[in-house]
Amino acid sequence: MTTPAKASSAACVLQRFLFSACVLAAGLPLALPLVGCNLFHADFDIAVGNRTANAVSIFVNGGKIGDVGSNLTATFAVEETPISRNTVDSAGTPTSPRPIAQVTFSARDLATGVLSGGVAATLVKDITTFIDVAPCALSDAGSATPCLSVVTASVPVTSDTTGTQGQACTFSLSGSGQSFSAAGGSGNVTVNTSSGCAWTATSSESFLTVVSGASGTGSGAVVFQVAANMTGQARTASLSIGGQTFTINQSG
Repeated sequence: MTTPAKASSAACVLQRFLFSACVLAAGLPLALPLVGCNLFHADFDIAVGNRTANAVSIFVNGGKIGDVGSNLTATFAVEETPISRNTVDSAGTPTSPRPIAQVTFSARDLATGVLSGGVAATLVKDITTFIDVAPCALSDAGSATPCLSVVTASVPVTSDTTGTQGQACTFSLSGSGQSFSAAGGSGNVTVNTSSGCAWTATSSESFLTVVSGASGTGSGAVVFQVAANMTGQARTASLSIGGQTFTINQSG
């Protein structure tokens, strides 16, 4: 009985190579159009308005995309893998299908290191999604935690994308400082700014405490307390409010 001859190892390798090449050649014409249609990745436009008193870092799905200064707006392009396509625009009007992606935004206060909670959003190709960062609850340290929200589901891309959150806020105080005797006492300072501009008031020393007005939006007032000075020496502290300094001098 004759035994069939076995193919050499070199022949087997050649056959596998030819088979792989055929599969690659067959799939390449299909893959190229899919890549061209941004099926695997797409850039989504977002605008972030920061109404807190400090600059913040913005994160998408845990990855940092950039920083936004206090009371400013910045725009970013986020690359994500689309999950499907929608059939309506931001106003609910039927339109051509567009890729969409589901993401989670968060923000970290660059001055305090406090991280906000996450907020889910649906990104739509060629539509700018606006994220608002505003002061939230006060932390134990007296600083405002940033809170995020999607202002609108999505807004058309126009030159007005920045909206009112993009205004450059300026702050001024009713005075530059105040002096106290060794007995201490209370005082107040008025904060002047535009409506929608957020600020916080922080003290540089423990003997100077903010009683009320630790944070606010628009014009307001900060009430503070100066403790009695038992050191026998003069001392100085300051309040930082909206980037402005209010100095407290106390005799010994």
